[in-house]
Amino acid sequence: MNWSTIKSRLLPKSGGRTGSFLVPSVVLDLQPDFIAGARLDRKSRQVRRIAVRQIEPGALDPLAARPNLAKAEVVRRAIREVLETVGDRNDRLGVLLPDPTVRVAVLRFETLSNRREEAEALVRWKMGSILPFPAEEARVSYQLLSKTEQSVEVLAMAVRNSVVAEYEAAFEDMGAGPALVLPATAALLPLLPTGYQGSKVLVHVCSGSVTSVVVVGDGISFWRNRQLERVTAVGDEEVVSEFARVAAACRDHLKSEIEDLYIYVRPPASSPLLDNEIGKVTGRRVQLLSSPASRRGELPPAEQKILENFGLTFAGLLENQN
Repeated sequence: MNWSTIKSRLLPKSGGRTGSFLVPSVVLDLQPDFIAGARLDRKSRQVRRIAVRQIEPGALDPLAARPNLAKAEVVRRAIREVLETVGDRNDRLGVLLPDPTVRVAVLRFETLSNRREEAEALVRWKMGSILPFPAEEARVSYQLLSKTEQSVEVLAMAVRNSVVAEYEAAFEDMGAGPALVLPATAALLPLLPTGYQGSKVLVHVCSGSVTSVVVVGDGISFWRNRQLERVTAVGDEEVVSEFARVAAACRDHLKSEIEDLYIYVRPPASSPLLDNEIGKVTGRRVQLLSSPASRRGELPPAEQKILENFGLTFAGLLENQN
């Protein structure tokens, strides 16, 4: 599935560029519990190698307004080990950030200028109400979702300049800087099925936070991230409660009932419990997000397991590539 809305990029030193999507050959997924990386074959659209390294608690603390790398050398060491395993260390990198680091919103305007500078200024101003730091300190990227005579909708993303710079610095001695930066959930969206106009929800639980994205037809209508208070199986109750709130918002504000539910949990320990509990709350079957078998290529069984448990974000990027 090719999502034009995922073409928004938080590129280094960019003011809000958009453009055609080309996935880098090496992508890293940086999360509070682990660093995952994959080498991708753009021609065959397959994952060629994949690796994951656990990192100690507190080394990476995903915050939108404050420094993220509390133990930068621990994170750098894990990045180096992953890159050495997947190869192509000197290529330009794609970097997926923890969802709490990036503020994402669906914004609606009566009209939006065709001049990029003017449009970006308006998007930045409107994003300011949900940013926990001054809007002028944000790198903003946005992509048009829909446009009618009455309104314009965009998917906007913002991350604090100092936070992006902190992640960029983690790659300074590795011969390559990030060519693409996205929140991790954005890379999962292309794995959702298309072809009908009903509402579906992706729930991504990862390392202490939950992101819920509502998709109506093939367009993103709602995006919400929330930090969990308890990062254990007991915390599943928080995820279920959060999903119930999202379902209510979908009914009340989007005037739409959720038809299909997809969930992805990293690390994967608690997903069966969430499956059952969310199913009970909604009365619907919850499906585990998965990737097409074709994306696995000739990965050995151990790496196929890593792909399913930690690396569906990489499969999603390949699914999205034009």
